[in-house]
Amino acid sequence: MRSFLTLLRRELSAVFLSPVAYVTMALFTSAASWTFLAMIRKETGNATYPEQLLFASILIWMPFLITVICMRLFAEEKRSGTIETLMTTAVGETAVVLAKYAGALIFGWVTIAPSIGTLYVLAATSPGIESVDVYAVIGGCTILALVSICCTAVGVLVSLLTRNQIVAAICCFWAIFAPFMIQPLMRTVPLFRQATIERFSLERHVTLFISGTLSLQPAVLYLSIAVLMLFTAVRVLESRRWL
Repeated sequence: MRSFLTLLRRELSAVFLSPVAYVTMALFTSAASWTFLAMIRKETGNATYPEQLLFASILIWMPFLITVICMRLFAEEKRSGTIETLMTTAVGETAVVLAKYAGALIFGWVTIAPSIGTLYVLAATSPGIESVDVYAVIGGCTILALVSICCTAVGVLVSLLTRNQIVAAICCFWAIFAPFMIQPLMRTVPLFRQATIERFSLERHVTLFISGTLSLQPAVLYLSIAVLMLFTAVRVLESRRWL
């Protein structure tokens, strides 16, 4: 536990002491907020909840954010050779993977948080929005947390498989973007029933959680994928000792 906390502190220090982190936060917040405001303007007069548009706007940009965060996690360590020094210290592979993962996840959540505040700023300044549905925001934050937990775990594994950051970025993006394309792809294949499509549909999960229905099935799905990805990452890192 002590080694994990030491490594996590190292990861967070490396992130938040870098100006790139704050540029990333500013760009993501600007992109998500601009998308949200554009969708609000387009949907004016329609029966669309602003909370749903907000979290849809954040999810649009989430693959790009997680790609930027995860592409350097292990790829940079391998390129610079510090991975060898790290693995010769008295820390286990599990602690290394979990510390990298937790650091990336915390930074992702800190980056996303200001975008949620856009809804409250708009509600305070726009007469068209009377109030913010707190339960919808809680549901939206919950599904955002689940999706980010899953996608960040995928990004950690992909970053571990290559030493080139450009290759890691490309592979991370497509691996993370895949869950967002499940519903359109399954709709084009006539073998899948509508119930099956809805079961794995990210869009359906977001709508479900924002409506206040906190379903256990999506939570189990995303958490199971995250555990599988992290377990695989630990085993891949352990295999370096035998090479």
